Amino acid sequence: MKRFLWIALLCGPLVSAQENESGLSSRKNEVRTDLLSTVALAKYNLSYERFTGGKFSFGVTGAVVSSKKVEDDFEEGNRDNSPQFEVTPFVRYRLSEGVSRFYFAEVFASANGGDFREIVRKTENGVGYYEVEKSDYFDVAIGAGAGYKMYLKEQWAIELMVGFGVNTIETDKSPDVFSRVGVSVGYRF
Repeated sequence: MKRFLWIALLCGPLVSAQENESGLSSRKNEVRTDLLSTVALAKYNLSYERFTGGKFSFGVTGAVVSSKKVEDDFEEGNRDNSPQFEVTPFVRYRLSEGVSRFYFAEVFASANGGDFREIVRKTENGVGYYEVEKSDYFDVAIGAGAGYKMYLKEQWAIELMVGFGVNTIETDKSPDVFSRVGVSVGYRF
């Protein structure tokens, strides 16, 4: 009888943990924002993720960059481009068996754009001079990443993510590398 009580006491938390995970599995939608990008880069974003019944999920992230430092560096000629927006659809695969804490791998494509500046040599009446020309760029990046996600109280998400991609269309104007690095908080419903 004592042995049965010990087994029941030890298995009780495991059963309740599985019930919690199945409760989390019934919540298929999540919204979140990246706090690291907001604080460090003044990049404001919002993500939506939809979970399937298996290990896959898919979603989209939209971001707007509003950094005074990046804009000042761009205007002073310290950088050639100034990113302004991103729209990034993604697909994720859960690598771990757990539902409340897991590692994941991600592939994404990102439509991104912003301002570009270059110094151009011009000639007028036989006299050469240099002028700064500004234009817009639009590019599409393809990339991959990995991360870790955990849930508190079956609904509050904390996510760590690192991912990189390469812009493919206007490579002479857009940034060479597109990054998805962040610490996000979210709500699953």
